[in-house]
Amino acid sequence: MVLINNLHEYIESLAKTQPKKTALLSCDWEGAILEEITYKALLEKINAAGAYLRGLGLTKSDRVALAFGNSTELLIISWAAWATGIVTVPMDTKRDTSEQYQYKIALNKAKLLIAQRGVLKNIDAASLRGVTVKEFSGFPEYQGENIEWESGLSHLALILFTSGTTAHPKGAKLTLENLIVNADGIKEWLKITKDDCFLVNLPLHHINSTTFCLATLLSGGTSAVPPAYSNSRFWGQIAKTGTTITSIVQSILFDQLSRKEEHATFAQSIKLNRIQIGSAPVVAQTVEEFRKKFGIPLYQGYGQTETALRVTGVPMDLPEPLYEELVEKNSIGVAMPWADLQIADDTGHILGEGEEGELIVKGPAVMEGYLGDEPAFRDGYFLTGDIGLYRIIQGHRHFFLKGRKREMIIKGGINISPVAVENKLKKISDDIAQVYVIAVPDRRYGEEVAAVVCWRDGIDEVGALRRLKYTLLSGTAVLSAYETPKYIASMRADALPTTSTGKVQRTLLKTKIPFEQFESIYSLFKTEFHTFGMLHPQSPHLAASHALYNHCWAPLTMSEEEYKRNVAKQSILVAVDSAGTVAGHVAFIRTNLSSTELLAIQYDGLLTPRVLNQNGKAFVCVSICSADYTPKPVSSVMQIPDKDAVRAYLETGHDPVFRFHQKPKGGLAEGAALVDVIPRGRPEDKSSLGYTMLLKYPPPAGTVGITDEAPVSNQLIEAVLLIARDLGLENVYAYSRPGGLASYYGKTRVADRMSS
Repeated sequence: MVLINNLHEYIESLAKTQPKKTALLSCDWEGAILEEITYKALLEKINAAGAYLRGLGLTKSDRVALAFGNSTELLIISWAAWATGIVTVPMDTKRDTSEQYQYKIALNKAKLLIAQRGVLKNIDAASLRGVTVKEFSGFPEYQGENIEWESGLSHLALILFTSGTTAHPKGAKLTLENLIVNADGIKEWLKITKDDCFLVNLPLHHINSTTFCLATLLSGGTSAVPPAYSNSRFWGQIAKTGTTITSIVQSILFDQLSRKEEHATFAQSIKLNRIQIGSAPVVAQTVEEFRKKFGIPLYQGYGQTETALRVTGVPMDLPEPLYEELVEKNSIGVAMPWADLQIADDTGHILGEGEEGELIVKGPAVMEGYLGDEPAFRDGYFLTGDIGLYRIIQGHRHFFLKGRKREMIIKGGINISPVAVENKLKKISDDIAQVYVIAVPDRRYGEEVAAVVCWRDGIDEVGALRRLKYTLLSGTAVLSAYETPKYIASMRADALPTTSTGKVQRTLLKTKIPFEQFESIYSLFKTEFHTFGMLHPQSPHLAASHALYNHCWAPLTMSEEEYKRNVAKQSILVAVDSAGTVAGHVAFIRTNLSSTELLAIQYDGLLTPRVLNQNGKAFVCVSICSADYTPKPVSSVMQIPDKDAVRAYLETGHDPVFRFHQKPKGGLAEGAALVDVIPRGRPEDKSSLGYTMLLKYPPPAGTVGITDEAPVSNQLIEAVLLIARDLGLENVYAYSRPGGLASYYGKTRVADRMSS
């Protein structure tokens, strides 16, 4: 093991010995290289970044919060800060809420927040009071300023937050030595050399990518940095950057099993020869399937933020039969050379081979401790909270995980605190008396978040559950999408497993409720013939829903990418029959606009911030499609009728779409009434001559329901009315097209000509 003594001097030495070697690649989503930074240029940028930080008034030991997406700028500014003794506090720009920004910045007493342009758009400005915010616009040119670089590695460099068993995340204090020691261990373990290119797949505010980029730097190799991991572009990024090694989590592995075509497209250019996987529970079957499909070996590793990443790893030089055996048994490998890793019981007694206990570790890569000095050590060993054992295989201890002593959920490599999610769920729903969050197995993420809910007395549990599901699917200010429970089960309070003191035992709760008892938050209704569920980006019905939309709205079709973007902006309720076929769907939005304001909105303006409001007082159905629909030829009309003529046409009852909405639904006495028509509401819609009509349904009463014998198109509207009733919304509109208008005026024109 060869360690450096000074970060800046080491980068300086690389700039001298291999000035033209590429250090960093900045890439776009497709993997195309936007900027190539040599080691000579890297040194210049590090110097410029050091001067930039000093120019902002930061000095040794100051803490600076960084809000950046994955970028070479984040690496450069972090390395420059550590080399000058400044401590960085990265924000999770995707998942941190305003409250979490405020908490992390205040706890660190950060003097400054440097933010990439646009990343703070959803952060409440009030949460940033007390800290200076600097929008990053690039490093100034280095003018040779005198910068005092740190001479050693022992100083604090990085505060990374990791969820604990408390409601707030815990800040792990990592020195530069912690990071360098672990990075050097990874470099040796995976045999990373200057000829390697490492692709960043995981967020750079996460310990995984942070340490792997350092390991690549120590090897004199290249780190390629795209904006983020992309499911569909993974193999393209690998090929176009010349990647030889990358680090992934279980969810990425799961994603790529279905990307054989993308792999085949780039197969001739792919240089990837090894993958490191960890940071989340790994499914052995998925690893085996991936190896058989793509022929690339994966090496599992184990570690935590508190240990600066890897504590163990499956060796690369194993005989193939032993490697396959360890993959099948899901081994996390042997301890890194720096790590004194043991198995201990609750008293601290060290256990022997085959005995289950807590993994404990000490060594130079282990953190100093947590902010606030929360207990984390015993007898000098860091207590990981993970239960496991080791077995002696070919003279070495190979470790195996059995589960977590603590109740942490690790979803796709991200720690999620059950207590934090529980507290947020209570804020979201007044219907909840008690709630307990646990992990359930998930093929994509390893673990997924599930909630066990005890409802308040007197609550309509069916409506309350549906109300909670819709709220979670719509998104809230307090709960990020990543930590949102994807499964919910209802339970009586007296059925909860508790200790003698009344404490609910989550570990027993996980075994008490079979997975089949949980309901997906996406599933909202079931009738005799259909299941109604909310569409989402990973839905197996996404492609069929897209195809149905294009069938019903042709020629006003959408591309797959455009449809996916729309899915994220609106609610799409899909009706699926017993054979798994999409029978229909309805798209609707929530808004605070009045009917008068809605009349001023064109169709292409419905999915805009001006209209959308997740706490609005009205629903607007914006599209409804049925598999039974048969498109008809659109008549050519020379002269577009005026509004009065269109209103008169609708009153005659000739329009099939208007008649559909006029019919009573869901047990209500009346159907929708016309508010007014909108000229040029959708100019490109030839069947309606560019008109749209705004209709309003009666307020959904307590008896509203889904009519089993009704057509699926009716049932979809009834489902929207029922959700509105659950949420206490009285205003339900339909923004629709008078679909028979062109046909009517085409026929009328022909009849007029014949009569004349």
